[in-house]
Amino acid sequence: MAAAAAGVPERNGAGTWAAVFRHRWKVVVVAVLLGVAGFAGATAFLPASYAAEAVITLDKDRPFDPTATGNNAAQLGDPTQWAALQAAVVDSSSVLDAALAPVGTGVGAQTVQVPADLADTFRAGLTVTAQTDTNQIVVSATAPSAQDAADIADAVAYAYRAQSLQQVTQARDAALANVAATDTAQVQQINIAATTYGSGVASVDDATVPTQPSPPHPWQIGLVAGIVGLLGAAGVVAWAAHLKQRVTAPPLAGVAELARWNSLPTVRALADPHSDPSRSAGVVLVGLQHLGHLRTPRLEVSSVLVTAASGNAGALAAGLAASAARAGRRVVLVDADEDGSRLARMGAPAAPLREGALPERRWSEEIQPWVVGGGAVVGVLPLDARSVQPHAVGSGVRHLVESGYLVIFAGGSVVSSPIAFAVAGEVDAVLVQVEADPRAEVVSKTLNQLSIAAPAVLAQVVVGDVSSSGGDARLEQRSRPVSRPTAEVSGAGRG
Repeated sequence: MAAAAAGVPERNGAGTWAAVFRHRWKVVVVAVLLGVAGFAGATAFLPASYAAEAVITLDKDRPFDPTATGNNAAQLGDPTQWAALQAAVVDSSSVLDAALAPVGTGVGAQTVQVPADLADTFRAGLTVTAQTDTNQIVVSATAPSAQDAADIADAVAYAYRAQSLQQVTQARDAALANVAATDTAQVQQINIAATTYGSGVASVDDATVPTQPSPPHPWQIGLVAGIVGLLGAAGVVAWAAHLKQRVTAPPLAGVAELARWNSLPTVRALADPHSDPSRSAGVVLVGLQHLGHLRTPRLEVSSVLVTAASGNAGALAAGLAASAARAGRRVVLVDADEDGSRLARMGAPAAPLREGALPERRWSEEIQPWVVGGGAVVGVLPLDARSVQPHAVGSGVRHLVESGYLVIFAGGSVVSSPIAFAVAGEVDAVLVQVEADPRAEVVSKTLNQLSIAAPAVLAQVVVGDVSSSGGDARLEQRSRPVSRPTAEVSGAGRG
């Protein structure tokens, strides 16, 4: 029956995540505080950085042409485009190299230059951009010292102005060299053109020495660190919740739940026919017969695979076998778990050493008695699961059933065990031992494998019901399908 039919609400959606974060709020808070502390501590070791800007304002929209008369020179006609072109010149190696030497500012004998100790590194903190829709170029510089940042920005701006003036002078001198000294009119025209053009720079606005470091400030870093810590913690909690996602009871949705155990029974408990685990195992056996009758009228369940979604189902298989033996059934408990024999640790006979696989038609010859206690003697067929061929287990199970046995096959998980998966398609019933709060991935894979095997009867026993009190192996009987009592079912349920 589905989870909703069992009266347990599904845990999903926004409510689930809210509950997860309420439960893990300490993890989130600690992660945020550690993030803030870590980033704040790291900033204490980072050097301060200061930023300063010098602004170059151009008054020309064209290069200098000594032969031009008035405004008849070829020109771009767009000051903003000229500024964009000149921004690349400002950031060129010739200008930056010139800024390393003292450059006049035009105010008396005052000069400015890039600090000598930053000559190799100042370029990394320099940015030159042309202002949008203006004829201005902004020179931005960053440096560990406020004064150094301002000096770098000013030095680059004035170096550009000096280089532009030098280029105008060189162009003028070259033009004069091609004019006869007696052509005074032409000489005068070239000199006037050079004087009028000047350097092409209207003004340089000196950088203001910054009074505080550039962002990000420590409080900004702390804020970002807090946000990063919050998102990181939320992601970790959500991912952990996803990996450990649980499903609601019954764990295997759509599968009849026959009973619940707080813990697996011990050998001593199974040896006592009047103990709660022994009596409860008998109820589970009757439940399988009920389900068999509901599926096919008067179907006698003669073969059962006891598997576990996770863990080992040996104790559950032993309990069923002991209960059936006390009820007068001729029982054989087939031990074929690739993960190791839980039955052998409980005292059952172990698989003998042999070369090769035991032929299926000889399985009945290898059955060994196991005195469980309380009048129960169970036949045990210990197999070396590693030597058993999955495609051959069907004939082995049918051979034992034809020999008159109730076959209880203790196998591994149908997800990881090829033997268990093969047996699931051959037996009358599959009983799955599953945790009370299994992982969703385990449940999904188990259900997928069982849907492929498609056994006639499928049921589950849940182990670890946290809602029950006590640490014994008491089984809580769950609601199961109702059918008319028959002689077969009644006989199977005695004891």
